[in-house]
Amino acid sequence: MTKQDRLYYLWFGHFNRIGPANLKHLENYFPSLETAFTSSRFDLIKAGLKENLVEEFISWRKSFNLGLVQQELAKEKINFITWHDPEYPALLLEIPSPPPILYYKGQLDTNVKNHLAVVGSRQHSAYADKIISALLTQIAVRDIEIISGLALGVDGLAHRAALQAEGRTVAILGSGLNAVNIYPGENRQLAEAIINSGGAIISEFSPGTPPYKQNFPQRNRIIAGLAQATLVIESKEKSGALITAAYALEQNREVLAIPGNIFSEFSCGPNNLIKAGAKTITGVNDILEVFKITENSSPDTNKLRKIRPANTKKSNNYRPTSNIEMIIYTLLREASERQEAITTDEISKKTKLDTATINSTLSILEIAGIAKNTESGYDLN
Repeated sequence: MTKQDRLYYLWFGHFNRIGPANLKHLENYFPSLETAFTSSRFDLIKAGLKENLVEEFISWRKSFNLGLVQQELAKEKINFITWHDPEYPALLLEIPSPPPILYYKGQLDTNVKNHLAVVGSRQHSAYADKIISALLTQIAVRDIEIISGLALGVDGLAHRAALQAEGRTVAILGSGLNAVNIYPGENRQLAEAIINSGGAIISEFSPGTPPYKQNFPQRNRIIAGLAQATLVIESKEKSGALITAAYALEQNREVLAIPGNIFSEFSCGPNNLIKAGAKTITGVNDILEVFKITENSSPDTNKLRKIRPANTKKSNNYRPTSNIEMIIYTLLREASERQEAITTDEISKKTKLDTATINSTLSILEIAGIAKNTESGYDLN
């Protein structure tokens, strides 16, 4: 494909009313996308586009400025590939209606053979945090690429675990890749860290596209499509994570799930998936089996040395210095043993201590490196 041919994917990529199926019609009917772009109303209808869509397209193309688009791509350091380029992910071409164009920042690596999608709740328990710390760092050091959606919660934890292990991770966004549209804003630094580590952030949405709610289910099909397997770590009964799992099943990919506490709302999704036939994951080797990697295969030991083992906690040797510290520390330890976090409200109900005393004691424990404040409450380090 010539450089000029590739540019016409940018033209069509910015008119989002023409999706993969319609673009395929145009490719099959016209000798080139350039011809399709400049064709008459009559020929576009004859190629398979509906009349109202053709009218919208003809009106839009009169005002579209490709030069401005190219300037924006250069300014934001955004690259793109089309579904005819050799760098386009082979796994993604196998799904129904793959995106004709992908925008990306960072590096695409066609040499990576194993890809694991990881999804879960934005709100999550301390259990998810522990699972990700224990499993994904061990997976990432075995050159399995971690793919997720950059969302708050499990997605962000999965990306960070891969970065901690100096593994490769890729984030799929439901918005344009220009800095102002990267969503959520709280994870923009994480996006930069992924790029700087040699990974990539990817989107099928053209630069300037806001994070519209309807974009995310569409984005989820790409998360599943880029991986041989999708791992669900905590999700409520209805969630985006389960939409991704459904896409994985539709694409004939493996669905994996972490079993959870039957009394937790965050366990409904994975537990139901397991009942429906998803592979139960209780350890690293369960995931390695999916990729036909033997448990005796050696991970990168240089990377492993940099990962803090999950069971080396400062709190193991901690000795409280007051009765109040002892009471709060005991509650934290009991919650941690249940793979849970505990909130200040729960501590208050159990101890009848005032909020100021609880907060000051927790602050002392945080400064000492004994406790940490997570999205779901306080946990031991």
